[in-house]
Amino acid sequence: MRAAAVSIFLTLLAYALLTFVLLREKPAPIQTEFIAKLLGFLPHAIAFVNALALLLLGTGWWLIRHGYVRLHRVAMPSALGLICLFLAMYVTRIYLGGIKMFPGPETVYIYVYMPILAVHLVLSIVCIQPVLYVALIGITHRIEDIPRTRHKLVGRIAVPLWILSLALGLVVYVFLYRIY
Repeated sequence: MRAAAVSIFLTLLAYALLTFVLLREKPAPIQTEFIAKLLGFLPHAIAFVNALALLLLGTGWWLIRHGYVRLHRVAMPSALGLICLFLAMYVTRIYLGGIKMFPGPETVYIYVYMPILAVHLVLSIVCIQPVLYVALIGITHRIEDIPRTRHKLVGRIAVPLWILSLALGLVVYVFLYRIY
């Protein structure tokens, strides 16, 4: 029960932080050379971190399905750590005004890009609490105690959704920074 309460609290904290950054009154942009370079670098760094997290998630999922519990216990918290790094970079980018509008054709925007972005955003929002819940159980419980928790049940739902969210986030990156 403690993992559920802590994961709910952390989820609400993350939602509050993102809401503040997205909805705050925007100050006049401070465009120093450093900030301009940082805003140019962050999207690529974010995509790289997401790709690594995606690789670790897939690896962690494969490891547990093949009985490599100890390696799974390394891969999954590592993926979570990368997602925390992603969140720090993403919030920094948004806070500094680093939002890029879709520069491609309107038909691609409406029928391809926006549906992909919408699914990515919904999954990103929905995944936070179950991912934190599973991670907290995995980190705070002994291996032999985990089967008596909902770790496996929730993980079987949370991890594929998290993988899809990260993959779609990378597709959004490709549309914004590689194709158009």
